[in-house]
Amino acid sequence: MHTRTLHDPLSLTVVSSHRTSEGLVSYLRCGCGAWEVRTTGRHGSVITLPRSVADTC
Repeated sequence: MHTRTLHDPLSLTVVSSHRTSEGLVSYLRCGCGAWEVRTTGRHGSVITLPRSVADTC
């Protein structure tokens, strides 16, 4: 999991989401052009930011 500051939630747009056996996976696009992948399931939620993407916002 990434430890840097997350993107502004108001500038994120859900581009795609789908259900898996583990929960819901959502792909979000920030206004700055970066991507976030969020997963929610039985064990809570996880936000994944590729290292190069986190440095753009």
